[in-house]
Amino acid sequence: MTQGTSGVNARAYSKTLGNGLLVLELLRHHRQGLGINAIATELGLHRTVVYRLIGTLRAHNLVTVGADGHHRVGLGLLELATAVRADLRRAAEPHLTRLAEHVAATAFLAVADQDDAVSACVVEPGNARLHVGYRLGIRHPLTVSAAGLAILAGRPAVEGERTEVTRARTRGYATTTAELEPGAWGLATRLPNASGHAGASIGVVALSQLDATTIAPTLREIAATIAEEVDT
Repeated sequence: MTQGTSGVNARAYSKTLGNGLLVLELLRHHRQGLGINAIATELGLHRTVVYRLIGTLRAHNLVTVGADGHHRVGLGLLELATAVRADLRRAAEPHLTRLAEHVAATAFLAVADQDDAVSACVVEPGNARLHVGYRLGIRHPLTVSAAGLAILAGRPAVEGERTEVTRARTRGYATTTAELEPGAWGLATRLPNASGHAGASIGVVALSQLDATTIAPTLREIAATIAEEVDT
């Protein structure tokens, strides 16, 4: 993993805080947890530095340590995450719940974060024997999956964009197959906003292809309703 300032003025960048965030990012990708030595090796940091970083993160409940001595992300991160676009998530959740039950598939809200799409709300159907598990907080490029393509389709066209984005802009929704998970099929539409630069999308993901022509109108109606309830 590499450290970067992502365009932030170097004078405004805290190396210590940056290293702490790198620890959290690393642990996010290792759900089984890691020991101090493993973290130090992965990040190229001295063991003493990692020990102090872990101590600080544990004090703020951002990292926890198990009986095996492995460190994992703590519940404090979940508490912080609930504050991210809480207005949008609150508005979307009841609609996504009804949508998930209606189509018997997992419904989601994705929010753009620079060049990535991040799942901000996920509702799994209670009336389906099997369904796709879509982890809250999963991140992937906007150029991948129905969720990301739908957001791009809600923005002005750019040179070299995927044909799927152009098609989604025309028909009002995007569909993809097996782009994030083998066999999974997704359909998403952007959340409209006044700026013309979409920042979120809603959709469904299923184990097999559903009837897009039937689901898409309902999805667009829900998106319009959510947009009316909150500034997207």
